This record gives sequence, C-alpha cells and structure tokens, in this order.
Amino acid sequence: MRASSRNRRTVTAITIVLVTTAVSFSAERFLPLIRVAENWSRDLRTATLTPPEPQSDKIVVVAINEDTLTAFAYRSPLDRLYLSQLLRSLERKGAKLIGLDILLDQPSEEAKDGALRQTMRDLSIPLVVASPQAVEGITPRQAAFASAYLANLHAGVPAVVKDPFDGVVRAVVLNSGLSNRPRPGFVTVLARELDRSVPDVEVVDLRYRGRPDARTTPFAVYPAHSVPLLPDDWIRDRIVLVGADLTFTDRHRTPFSVLAGPGIGDMPGVLIQAHALSQLLEGKQSPQLAAWKNSLVIVLFAAIGVAIGMAATRPAVIFISIVGTCVIVWIGGFITFRYAGALVSLMSPTVALTLAAGLTYAWRWRQEQAERRFIQSAFSKFVAPAVVDQLIADPQRLKLGGERRETTFLFTDIADYTTLTETTDPTQLVGVMGEYFNGTCEIVIRHEGTIEKIVGDALHVMFNAPLEQPDHPRRAVACALALDAFCQTFVAEQHDRGISFGATRIGVNTGVTVVGNFGGEKFFDYSATGDAINATARLESANKYFGTRVCVSGATAARCPEQIFRPVGELVLKGKAESVTAYEPIAASDISHGDIEEYLAAYRLLSSGDSRAVTAFSELAARYPQDALVRFHRSRLEAGESGTLIVMKGK
Repeated sequence: MRASSRNRRTVTAITIVLVTTAVSFSAERFLPLIRVAENWSRDLRTATLTPPEPQSDKIVVVAINEDTLTAFAYRSPLDRLYLSQLLRSLERKGAKLIGLDILLDQPSEEAKDGALRQTMRDLSIPLVVASPQAVEGITPRQAAFASAYLANLHAGVPAVVKDPFDGVVRAVVLNSGLSNRPRPGFVTVLARELDRSVPDVEVVDLRYRGRPDARTTPFAVYPAHSVPLLPDDWIRDRIVLVGADLTFTDRHRTPFSVLAGPGIGDMPGVLIQAHALSQLLEGKQSPQLAAWKNSLVIVLFAAIGVAIGMAATRPAVIFISIVGTCVIVWIGGFITFRYAGALVSLMSPTVALTLAAGLTYAWRWRQEQAERRFIQSAFSKFVAPAVVDQLIADPQRLKLGGERRETTFLFTDIADYTTLTETTDPTQLVGVMGEYFNGTCEIVIRHEGTIEKIVGDALHVMFNAPLEQPDHPRRAVACALALDAFCQTFVAEQHDRGISFGATRIGVNTGVTVVGNFGGEKFFDYSATGDAINATARLESANKYFGTRVCVSGATAARCPEQIFRPVGELVLKGKAESVTAYEPIAASDISHGDIEEYLAAYRLLSSGDSRAVTAFSELAARYPQDALVRFHRSRLEAGESGTLIVMKGK
C-alpha cells in the first residue's frame, strides 16, 4: 500500500476516534436514554457486587420510627423534651460523638424548646446538628428560626445529591454552595470533629458500605425509644447518628433500589449520612473514575471499533465483533468494580465502539465504491466486437428503440473481493485485475458473447444480442465452464504469488428481456432489462450458499441436452414467489465431484421425501468429502430439513 494511502487511512482512523470519543462522552451527560442506561449499569454493579464488610464498630444509628412516635400527642415537630432526654441518655451511655440529623426549623412548646436548646449546649460530648438552608425547600422564616435556635452549635447542611434523571442518591454534599455564604456539609462537620481531613470539593460520590451478610445491616440501627434499655457497651465510644426512619419522611432512592424496586430499596437520610461518614473516616476513594480516565477508556474502545471496521469484510462479521466486544466491555466493567472498586463507564465505551465501527465501515464502503468505479472505468474499452460490427452494419441501432428478445445471461463475481482490495497494493491490484479480465473477456469473446458491462469485479455477459444466436443457451453454458476452468487456474497462480484471489462464482439464466440502447443519443449503452437479469444475479450469488462455482437455471439447462448437469434444488429466489430449478454443469475433466449416477439416485430419494436420503447423502459425503454440493444436502438433512425446495434468504 502506498504511503499516501496509509497516511489517509491513519488520519481517517484518528479523526473517527476523536469524533466518536467526543460524541460518546457528551451523550452520557446530555442524552437521557444513555444517562439512564449508564446509571442502571452502575446501580446494578453497586447492588450486586459491593463486597461484604464487617458491620461498622464506629457508627451506630438511632432511628426515630413509627413506634417511637406513638408515645406522643403529635408527630411533628418531634417532641423536643423527648429529644433532650434521648441526647442525655446517649451521653450517659458514653457516646463518642452525636450527629443529630433532625431538622429543628420551627418552634414547638416553649418549655420543651428551651429544654432541648439547653441540653444541646450543656452536653459533655461533641454534638453536630443538621442545619438546612432556605434554598433547600424550607421558607426563609424556617431558616431564620433554625439559624437562631442552633446558634453557637456545630452545624452542617445534611444535603444529598439526587440524580436529575432518575432521582437516585449517589453522592452527598461536603461543602454547600447553594447560598451566598458557603457552608460545610453535615458529614464534613462530623469528620472534622473527629480530626479527619475532608476533600475540598462540593460533593463526593458515595461508596456504599457492604453488608456483612444478607441478614446483617452495614450499621447497627436501634429504635430511639429502646436506647434507655440498651447495654452501655452498645453505645460507648461510638459515633451515634440520630435521625428519622419514617415511611414518608426523608427517604431517598439509592442504587440498591435497582433490584428491590421503587420504594423498597429506599433509604432514610440518616443512613445515607452514615455511609458517607464511614467513607470519610476510612479514607475510601470515590468509586467513580475521574473524567480523564473515563475518556481514556472511551478512546480505547473507539480505537477498537475503528480496528473492527477496518479489519472485518462483511457487515455480519462487524456486527458479531461489536456484540462480542461489548459483552467483554460489560463483563470487564463488572469485574473491575468487584475487585478494584471502580465504576468504569459502560455505555460511553459501548456507544464509542459501535459508532466508530459503523463510521469506519461506511468510510471503507465509500473507498471500495471508488475503487470499483476506478476499475470499471479502466476496463470500459472491453466492448464485444459483435456489438461494434452490428452498429457499423446498422447505425440505426444507436437510436433509443429496443426489442423484446429471448436472451441468455452469464454473470460472474469474485469471492472475498473486498479482502483482496484491502490486502493488495493498488498498483498490483490493477495489474492482477487486468490479467483476470484479459483472460475472462477473451473467453467470452471466443464464445461470441456480448460483454454488457464490467462492474467492479463482476462481468455481465449476454448471448443472442445484438446478434441472433439460436444456440445461445449452449454457448453460455460452454462459456461458463471455460471461465470456471480458467479462473481455477488463475486463482492457483495468484496464490503461488502470495495474492489471496477468491474463486469466481458464475450464474447462467435464460429469459425474455428488452434489449437496446438505454443511454440516449449522447451516451451509448447497449444493454438489456428484465426479470431474467435479476434471476441470473441471484443464481450467481446462490453458489456461495451451496458451495458450487457455477449455477444454471432449468430454462437454460433444458436447452443443453448434451451437457451433464446435477440438479441443485428447487430455489425460491429472494423476492420471488415461484421456484426455479437450479443445476450444476459438470465438465468432463472435473474430478472434484462424486459419481453422477450415485448423486442422481440420492437426489431422487431427496425429491420424493424418502427418509433413506439421509443415509445416501451421508455415504456420498464419506466417499467424496471434497464434493461441496453433497455436503450441503447432507447438512440440510441432518438439520431436519427435507425435500428439494430451498428458500433463499439472501440475494
């Protein structure tokens, strides 16, 4: 391959990688479908693969639940005298630090309010209280009351971060910047009271603490009304977070909701704060990869997508490669989280991989079309002498008029031609194709066929036009066998030269078409149009399905009584309702096929639906393993099919 071509491929590949990386990185952030899918994948990993950990021996949660509230005349605000007594009880039991995640944003009974305020100021152990901001859903009046009531106390904002796309809490606030006066988060103040450093960021992604087992919670949770009855050892030297665990109060969706369902996997705010505080105290890093690391992952898989698009020769292969690689990406993402604790993006690499492979294949397709047009233009001088002679003898043939005539068509195509164009130097490819068309066109002209056109690697030939040829079916079949013999020799020669030249597939069919000049007065294009042409193309393509090289329609074979044929089957070609009988012509010198009579006997059993056909074709395949058509029918029969009717799925 020339240097300029290599440079062009390199520049194109780099451009596709950069474009798909940018698109994929942006899609995860701005396209709801991609964002929700990515969130789901992360939540699924968190819910199923968070490693088990021993229950925390540093943090306990005291929950004010429905049973606690039954002792009071009103639910809200919480009885301040009771709350004062609860704090004193925790103090007596030796709590190391108390975090009060209860909003004190409105007055209740004056005496009880005073008792709680005095208790909070007189406690002998550190106390951190939750202090909201007016922008967080409370009124300015409530915010003003809370500010005055909690004056001179250690307070922090108990805010969690809900994803705007699905409302799941995956992060908490460390430093609130919602108001004009930035304030520390609730867990930030708690950590600082314990002399722990806190990252100087606004929010931190949560690394939820794993359960020890299915029955044990990450943190010990005690109902508030049971605290006086608890052994002191259960509280002593522990950080106690006090908060509500009520059905409709301060509950949030978490990643664990992905398995439990809406509402079931929700978690009280105080428990989320417990997870966040545990993460800070133990110095655990955020599970989310840094943006630049995720970008590198996206770049990597965009490059893999380009490689797939460059290497694969067929859309089916590209599709299978993409699906297989995506499966590896997702499995790798789950394994990475399980053993390294990192939540690698999965949707962005998937999008990048798919998009890059698709764009690369589209670019390759355009390049291939350009190469085909180049080869077609280079060999346009191959016009059958019969056409020229007819035009010289009768210039009126240049007019637009046509005629309906029975014509036999012969189409050829080279297997794996795309691979040939990719693996062969362009200059060498032109030379090889020149040799190929020189040989094939000479054979066509020798049999007095008309070369209608050369399309890339395909040769379109017709017989009985423009000159009348009463024996046109016989000529076409003889030409096909001569082409087949030449092409087999040519392929062997090219393989000896290290060139992977594919086999030539040939289709032959006879039918009535309209022939004439379809190019107008300024551009001469003597050709034909009709359904028989499409059928010829389908027969040529059918060779790939049966493993044959030449496939002839029954309409043609019936006009060649001296030629030996093997029936292939009753083909229902794509887009057709009626079947066409296909035959494989056998050259006398061809030793790659089994005994003709044995094949015909087995085929008769197949045609009649006789169950002995399975044995017959199996025995033939054992004796003649090189016979592709025998192997095809044996495979059909072993797969449970029967009869000779074959419905073609492709063109």
